[in-house]
Amino acid sequence: MAASILLLVVISSISAQTTQHPEPAIPSLKPSQLPTAYDIVSVKPHKDDPAVGSWWRTTSTGFSASGPVRSLVMSAYNLIMLDQISGLPDWAERENFDIEGKLDADTAEIFGKLSRSDQSRQRQLMMRELLADRFRLSVRVEEKDLPVYNLVIAKNGIKMKEVPPSENSGYRMGMGSINSKGMDVAALAASLSNPAGRKIIDKTGLTGKYEINLNWAWNDEPGSADAGPSIFTALQEQLGLKLEPAKAPIDVVLIDHIERPSEN
Repeated sequence: MAASILLLVVISSISAQTTQHPEPAIPSLKPSQLPTAYDIVSVKPHKDDPAVGSWWRTTSTGFSASGPVRSLVMSAYNLIMLDQISGLPDWAERENFDIEGKLDADTAEIFGKLSRSDQSRQRQLMMRELLADRFRLSVRVEEKDLPVYNLVIAKNGIKMKEVPPSENSGYRMGMGSINSKGMDVAALAASLSNPAGRKIIDKTGLTGKYEINLNWAWNDEPGSADAGPSIFTALQEQLGLKLEPAKAPIDVVLIDHIERPSEN
């Protein structure tokens, strides 16, 4: 189970290792103008060494990936923990697929004008459409009380430098680091949920933007060469924030139907 969670975290972090620039102004687009499906989709069973593991690359015109269907479902519904998905058949957990989705030039241009948060939302919707079309996926989404982390201010107070509200420089996230010249704490909580292995809920009450420079050990297994503090220790020592275990109602996806795709 721990290995599966780590694999999902690796996929997420690999796709997040590029610099995020300030969000562009949101264009005046009608809902009908927003892309809701990839123009070209390719799905093939992965035929190389399955031990290579999963990977995911996002580009301005789409994405390419190799991994189990479980990872695609978790991405489509913004799930963090394996406990948030139920009812997948064995093949959807263990068989890898090579998948590619592309937007045509006109659609990619429209997509590029969306804010970063709107792009993320549309990518999730397009992935849901891909899964419904190629895997005949149908689901129900319900809420269930599950373990989470509450992000709170540590005993000695915050250690972050507050910046002007107008500062919106995005962030850069790598395997064991996140840096920003202007980031709100709610966005920080969302970004750290995958590395922490649970959904993080911002309970700090902080509403400003802060300079963030956080570094932690990506692999804290005993004997790992990745020396450094755990994400829990790093948050307290470097930012003056703390993760507290809790339970909260969060989305759980129940699989009603799914089929192996036809190869193309």
